[in-house]
Amino acid sequence: MAEITEPLASAPAPSQALDAVSREIGVSLAEARVSIEAFVEQPENVALIRHCADELKRVRSVLQVVGVHGGALLAEEMGEVARYLAAKVSERRNQTESLEALMRALVQLPNYVDRVLGGGRDLPLVLLPLLNDLRAVRGAPLLSEGTLMVLDLKSDRLPHRRAEADAQSMPIGEMARRLRPRFQLGLVGWIRADRTDQNLALLADVATQVEQAATEQPVFQLWWVIGAVLEALRAQGIEDGVSVKRLIGLGDRELRRLQDEGEARYAKSPPEDLLNNLLFYVARATSQGPRVTAVRASFRLGELLPATDAIEQERENLAAPSVKLMHTVAAAIREDLAKVKDVLDIFQRRGGSAPEELETQLEMLRKISDTLGVLGLGQQRTIVQDQVARLEPLLATHEQPPEGLLVDIAAALIGVEDRLDEELVGTVSPRRPGQGSEPADVDFQHLQAAVLRESLVNLAQVKELVTHDLAGAVGPARAEVSKVLLRGIEAGLMMLGKTRAVGVCGRIGELVDRLLRPGAAASQALLEWVADAIVSLEYYMETVQAGRSDPWYMLENADAALDAAQASAPVLSLRQAKPVPPPSLEPTIEADPELLAIFLEEAREEVERITKCFAAWDHSPLDQESLRSARRSFHTLKGSGRVVGARAMHEFAWAIENLLNRVLEGSVGRSPEVLETLRNAVRVMPELVTQLADGTAPASDVAGIAARAHSLATGLPLDEMLQAAADAAAAST
Repeated sequence: MAEITEPLASAPAPSQALDAVSREIGVSLAEARVSIEAFVEQPENVALIRHCADELKRVRSVLQVVGVHGGALLAEEMGEVARYLAAKVSERRNQTESLEALMRALVQLPNYVDRVLGGGRDLPLVLLPLLNDLRAVRGAPLLSEGTLMVLDLKSDRLPHRRAEADAQSMPIGEMARRLRPRFQLGLVGWIRADRTDQNLALLADVATQVEQAATEQPVFQLWWVIGAVLEALRAQGIEDGVSVKRLIGLGDRELRRLQDEGEARYAKSPPEDLLNNLLFYVARATSQGPRVTAVRASFRLGELLPATDAIEQERENLAAPSVKLMHTVAAAIREDLAKVKDVLDIFQRRGGSAPEELETQLEMLRKISDTLGVLGLGQQRTIVQDQVARLEPLLATHEQPPEGLLVDIAAALIGVEDRLDEELVGTVSPRRPGQGSEPADVDFQHLQAAVLRESLVNLAQVKELVTHDLAGAVGPARAEVSKVLLRGIEAGLMMLGKTRAVGVCGRIGELVDRLLRPGAAASQALLEWVADAIVSLEYYMETVQAGRSDPWYMLENADAALDAAQASAPVLSLRQAKPVPPPSLEPTIEADPELLAIFLEEAREEVERITKCFAAWDHSPLDQESLRSARRSFHTLKGSGRVVGARAMHEFAWAIENLLNRVLEGSVGRSPEVLETLRNAVRVMPELVTQLADGTAPASDVAGIAARAHSLATGLPLDEMLQAAADAAAAST
C-alpha cells in the first residue's frame, strides 16, 4: 500500500497524535454502541439515542480535524439516523431498519478510520452502499444520484422487438397493470425476508416480461437493469440492504406510471436517477451472471468503477474508481455550479426582490455538497455547506440579500470549481514513481509562485523576439538576450525540481538560437513547431503557478513539437514568414480510425470546454482565466488535429488561438469585430467535429472566419489577408 499513501492534512501528524485520535474515536464509538444497545431494550428512552447522536457528532468533528473526510461523512450520516430515530421515537417508524444500519456502520467505521490513519487512501466512495442505506432509512436522497454517477444512459442494446412486429400483442400499459400485483407480492415477501429466493425469482420474472415486451429504449433498459440487480441479489453479489430494497421498490411506481401513461408518453420522461442508482449497484456487484455481465459491457461500467473479482481487493486497498469517472463527475459538478452562479447573477441584477426564487439553487447546492462529501473532498464540501448556511436564513425570513452577499457566494463557488479536477483526479491517481510531491508549506508555495512569475515574464520576452523582431534585422545582441532569458528560466525550473521542464526549455533555447542568427532561414512549419513548444511550456508554467498539479501532457506536447521542428527542413526566410489563412479548410484525415476516434472524443470535450469558458468571458470581460482556458483548448485541438491529420481543425484552431493570444496580451482589444469573430468561431466548432465524424460539410464559412481572425490578429485588412492567401497558394503550385 506504500504506493498510494498520502498525508492526512498539510503535514503528517506524529504517530502519537494519531494513536490518541484513534483512541478518542474508539471511546466515543463504544459509547454510541452502548447507547444503541440500551435503546433497543428501552425504545421509549429518547435520551439514549440522543446521547448516541452526540457521540457521533464528536467523532465527526475529530475526523474532520485530522482530514479523514470519508469517516467524517459516515459519522455524519450515522448521526442523522440517530436524530431521525429520536424524532420518530413515538412512531417507531423504520426503527428496526435504522438500528440495523447504524450497527453495521459502527462495525465498518473503526476499520475504515484505522486504515486511513495507517496510511491508506481516504476514499468515501467505497462506503457508498452503507451511506445509501443510512440515507434510505430516513427517506433522504441516495448519494449515488445526480452528479455522482454521470453515465451515458443509452446502452447499445436495443429492445427485443418493435411495435410494428407485434401489432396484435397486449399493450405494455395493460401488461403493466396485470403484472403489478405480482410485483407487489414478490416485493413485500422479499422485504419481509419471507421465502427470499422465491420472491426474488417472482420479481425477476416480472422484470423479464416487461423488458421483453418493451418497444421503447428507456422502458427496455430500465427493466433490463432491474433484472440485472435482481440476478445479482439472487447470487448474493449485492447485499440486500435498505437502499437496494428501496430502489427495487421504486419499480412498482414505474409500473404504475407505465400503466397510466402508456409507453410512448412514459419514454419522454424516463426515471434517470433511478437508472443511475441501479447501474451503480450493478457496477459494484461481485457476481458475474449473464445479465450483470451484459449490462456492464453495454453501459461500459468497467471504465468507471471496479467490478467482479477486483472489488474486494479494491475495497481492501481503499482504491478508487477510474480517472475517467472523476473527470466526468468534475465536469458535471462544474456545470451545476455554473447554473447556480448564473441564477445568483441574474437575481442580483434584478434587485433580488424575491428570495424564494433561490430555493431551487439551495437544493442544487445541497446536492453538490453531498456529492463532494462522498468523493472525499471534505474541504470543498465545507465551503459549499457554508454557502448553504448563508442562503437558508434568507429563504426562511424572505429577506432581501445584503449587498455583496451573492457576489461573495459566487466567488466561493468559483474557488470550489477551480480545485475540482486536481482534487478529484488526485483521489484516484497516485503520483508517478519519481514524480515526487509538491511541498505543502506556504513559504515554498510563495517561492514557487514568484519564480514562475519571473520565468513567465522571461518567456514572454523570448516570444516577443521570435514573433515580432523577426520582421527586421536581428543582431547578435538580440540572440544573446534570448540565451540569457532562457538560461534564467532553466535555473528557476531547476530550483523548483522541474527537471523535465528544464530539458524542454533547453531544447527550445537551441532552436531559438538558430532562428535568431543573422541570415537564418526557416520554413513556416518550423516556425509553427517552435511556437507550439514555447506556448506549451508557457501553459505548463501557468498551470503550476496556479497551484494545480503538473500538467505533464503539456511538456509531452512541447517535446513532440520540438522533435518535429528538428526534422523540419528550412525552406523560407524567417522574414517571409507571416500567418496567412489557408485558401480552403479540407478535413484531410491521415490517421487510422482508432486514432481518429480517440481524437474525436477529445475534440468533443475540448469544444464543450471552449463553449463554457468563452461564454463566461463573453459575459464577464474581466474573467481572464476563462479566456485562457478557451485558448488552451484551441491549442490542444491545433496540436492534436495536426497529429491525426485533421487539417481543417488544426488550421482553424491555429487561427483562433493566434487571435486569443493577441487579446490576452492586450495588443488586440475587445472590439465588436473581435467579439463577433470569436462568437462565430465558437459556434462553428461543433460543425468541424461533425465533419470529422461523418464527413458532413460545415454550413458556416469556416475559412472566412479563420481569415477574419488572422486579419484581426495581425492588424492587416481582410482583403490583404485573402490576397496573401491566394499568393501563397499560387506559389505552392
